[in-house]
Amino acid sequence: MRLASNHARASTLARRRSLRRGVSLLEAVAALAIVGATSAGVLAAVGAGTRTAARARHAHEAESLALELHASLAVQSEATLRALPDSLAAGRFRAPFDGYTWRARVRPDATAPGLYEVRVDIDWPSGSQSLSTAFYRRATAIAAEAP
Repeated sequence: MRLASNHARASTLARRRSLRRGVSLLEAVAALAIVGATSAGVLAAVGAGTRTAARARHAHEAESLALELHASLAVQSEATLRALPDSLAAGRFRAPFDGYTWRARVRPDATAPGLYEVRVDIDWPSGSQSLSTAFYRRATAIAAEAP
């Protein structure tokens, strides 16, 4: 009878060990699932941050390019603003900004002589940005001399 009881005890220990191994495997699978889900979340956050940084870089470059064009339009004469030449109306920037194109529109304000509405649009493959302002050109009067 003692032999049967030892055999039963050994059998019970063997079952516990196999059950323990199964639980360890289940724990390992659960841990891998948790690590995988966390890693996916972290990678998504890093990807979103990278995309945001790229959008911010494009917006900053476009703003700088628009200000550069704005400055070149600001020094133009009234005659040039009235009939904007093609070289000032649209174009593509040189490298390293060759991914950006631009359009400039200048319209005289109908209510105020000498006032011009200016709009510069910067476009790139994934977006665009605009800068609008107004220029004033004082009318030049030529005084007629009396004889």
